[in-house]
Amino acid sequence: MQEQLKLFVVAHKKTENVPAGRTLIGVGADGANIGADCSDGTGDNISSKNASYCELTALYWIWKNTKEEYVGLEHYRRFFFTRGQLFARPMRRESMLKVLASGKIIVPKPHKCPSTVAADYAENHSASDLELCRDIISSRCPQYLGAFDAVMNSSSYSLANMFVMPMPLMNDYCGWLFPILFEAEKHIDICAKDSYQRRVFGFLAERLFNVWLAYKKVDVCYAPVYNVGDCPILVRIKGKLSQLRRK
Repeated sequence: MQEQLKLFVVAHKKTENVPAGRTLIGVGADGANIGADCSDGTGDNISSKNASYCELTALYWIWKNTKEEYVGLEHYRRFFFTRGQLFARPMRRESMLKVLASGKIIVPKPHKCPSTVAADYAENHSASDLELCRDIISSRCPQYLGAFDAVMNSSSYSLANMFVMPMPLMNDYCGWLFPILFEAEKHIDICAKDSYQRRVFGFLAERLFNVWLAYKKVDVCYAPVYNVGDCPILVRIKGKLSQLRRK
């Protein structure tokens, strides 16, 4: 049963933080040299875009080069965790399979924005890049515009480009997402951005994933995401204090 689910953990450098039962995928220029189980630089790939696409180069590789029944994507520092524990422990494969068997997919617990998703993006990145994606969606798949506007006007979204879902759903998502990003890439000058803002397509995908979820009306199970070593109670306390400071 467990072989039906393959959990990929994305890393761009050597790491010891890979729970048993996960598959480490190396990404970017050093992806093939970090002792990973596989690399995004083989087969059909966009590994050369890693500096601006982040973990999406791993997603693209999984989409084009694997055939699993269920697939998951996590980070070398961030994993889905089980609720209600003093010290965070990665969510077990058996628990994930139970969720999947119920017809739900697993996505990160939503991040709360001070105002709206669109305003949050404008505060931290370039608002024109997000507006460009809206224009592309309007041209390529206008049926998604209602979902786009609803998500951007909401106050929360799942981030990190992490998920666990059936392969057919992932194929559907990737077939929608990457053409939008490739078109946006033609119009966004990443050379004019600093090294952090050059990760623009990863940032955009975090918001677009929620648009796809909303349009498809996918039934989701929200799971907490923690860095390895985090204490969930302390993380929640810090989050509450941060919210109070904004008021």
